[in-house]
Formats: sequence, structure tokens, C-alpha cells
Amino acid sequence: MKIQEKPKDILENILRQYETGDKVLFQLRHKSMLHVDLSRGYQYLEDGSLNESYVEECLQKAVEVYNFMKYSDNLLVVYEDSYGKDNEAEKKFLESTLIGITEYDTYKLKWQFPINKDDLPMHRDEEIYTCTRHIYHVKKVNIEKLFPKIILSDIGGEMDFCSSVFIIDINSNCIFHLYDDRGLYLFASEERYLTNVWGEFHDSISRDNRDFKIEVNNLYWIDGKKDDPDDLCLHGDIEVIIGEEKLSCSCTASAAALRMLKTLSEDHLLTKGEQMLPCCGFFMIPNETLDEVEISGCDNGVDWTVLHDDGMIRLITEKGNIVYIYYLQYKEEVLRFVNVVEEYYKKSLPKNIPADEFERNGYIAFWNEWNRRRG
Repeated sequence: MKIQEKPKDILENILRQYETGDKVLFQLRHKSMLHVDLSRGYQYLEDGSLNESYVEECLQKAVEVYNFMKYSDNLLVVYEDSYGKDNEAEKKFLESTLIGITEYDTYKLKWQFPINKDDLPMHRDEEIYTCTRHIYHVKKVNIEKLFPKIILSDIGGEMDFCSSVFIIDINSNCIFHLYDDRGLYLFASEERYLTNVWGEFHDSISRDNRDFKIEVNNLYWIDGKKDDPDDLCLHGDIEVIIGEEKLSCSCTASAAALRMLKTLSEDHLLTKGEQMLPCCGFFMIPNETLDEVEISGCDNGVDWTVLHDDGMIRLITEKGNIVYIYYLQYKEEVLRFVNVVEEYYKKSLPKNIPADEFERNGYIAFWNEWNRRRG
């Protein structure tokens, strides 16, 4: 006889896919996550009364996004009473929206807000809270009944479901978190589940694409030539926009593209000779297996820091300006640049592969790493 897995065990297995431990879920962050704004309107009318049109717009958007995710009938609903208030009325209402409950678990866990070393003492919350977590294994959720209560939570509703309810598709591990009228978060352990969401709801994704942009103004081979089968490195005039700062450089575009590809999975710190927009790349030094290459150049060029930071990408310019963007947004822009560079190679004359073994292996390793990282 097969023993059915408990909801708590299911949740723990799912959280392992997100490489995180058992913590309150409103603190969850992951590189494959998106925030969707529900409305650009205002919650209240001029007379101070609730703007019902705003509420309806929020509801329609939340329902639209949820339905777009095409959740299965194998769901986990997590209701977190983060401060242990044990409001029985809210719990009963939530349960009235759940269809086909097969298993239920509840337990308590300790949590606290992150403490930033740069925070002033008066801004630090060092208290340890006790969350009561309720987990339901269900077939379906009556979202038309539940979502309005969540949306109204912070704007005069009689129930407080702010940042408390998480709907998880067990089959895909995707997490849907409508936290209140301001928006919802989508999480996926694999980014492919969010690719279509990014395209469909692009205008509602709250991060601005203008925060990070790569502009290719011109591409050419050595000495400005439009074609040269002996030049293995593509050059170009590239401008990168990070926040309000514009960074321009006549650089080795092929090396820049590979550096950016690396940052899709690795951090990059300010490094002389390995700038993001390098002036030159004198040597391509292959590893033994020819699947990775180190490009060595001079100290000239333009650089910035790229950090994978709690589900976001943090860009820091040499002047200290900081911009946060979604990983998916960052990846989209990097791959757009990479594709432009690769297409230029394809349209050019075939390269004369060097007779020198070191140079030949460097070029082979360059494209092997390029194709591996590009996917």
C-alpha cells in the first residue's frame, strides 16, 4: 500500500528545488521570479471612498495571470499566519475557497527579518517571530472568491491576507503569490515556465527595461574593415546603459559578449584586463578540454560589477551607481547582444583557422564555451 506524502514533506521537497530552507515564504527570492503589477490606478477616490474600478482591475489582472499559468489539479496551498495571530475566521474562509482537500498539515516555525549591517539600530527589527503555517493538498482553488479578499486586505478589507497565501503547482513547482492590491509574485524552479509570462505581461512587469540596455552602434574587423577572414576577434562601438549612466567603448565585441554570457551564471567583479567591454583581447588561452577560454587584454576598457543578489541581478558601475533588474530581463538583453555578434560572424567570410596550435585551440575553445553558455 502506497503511503501518501504529507503536505509538509511536499513543500520541503519543492523548496529544495529553489535551493532554500524552510522559511516564511514571503521572504523567498529566486533568479526565476517575476513581479506583476495589477493596476496603475489609485486605491481611493477624491472623497476618500474605495475606488471599486481599481479593485476590479486588480482582480481581473490577478485572475488573468493565474489562468495563464495553467495550473494542474495537483495543488499545494500554503497559508502563513506569520505573526501567530491564529485568526480562525480567516482560516475558515480560506478553507471555504479550497476544492477537493485531500491532506492537511500545520506546524510552527521561527523567523525574523534580515538584518543589514548598514542599517541604523533604530531601523533594525531583531525580534524573532513565530509563524503558524497551514498547508493544504487540494485539486482546485476558487480564485474568484479568494482573490478579492487578498486584494482588499491592505485597503480596508475585513480580513488580513497580506503576504499570506501561496498557491503551488506540485507538478511544475511554480508558485503564485498574490500578496495584496499592489501586485503578485511568480516563482519557477525552471525559468522556462516564466518565459511566456514575461512576453504576455511585459507591460505589467514592474522592472523597467531602460535600467539596462546594450546598444550596438557599429561592428567591424581590425582597422575598421567590414570583413577580414584572418581576424578572429570582432570589434565594435558598444554603449551600455545602466540606470542613468551611459558607458561607451570601442571594444572587442566578441570578448564582451562572452564575458556577459558568463555573468548569466557567475558574478563578475571589477578586474583589470578582464573588463566587460575590453579594449582588446591579445590572447585566447584555452583550458585542457577546450570548453573554456580566458581572454587576456590590456588595462583599457569599461567595466562594471555583476552580482546575483537574492533573486535579482545587481549592477554596480565604476562610479558606484547601483541598479537592480530581474534575472530574466538581464538574460534577455545579454542574449540579444550575443545574437547580434554571432549573426555578424555568420554573415562574414569563413575564418582562416590559425596553423599555430595555441591560437587554433584558443579559437576553438572560444566557440565551444560560447555555445555551451548560450544553450
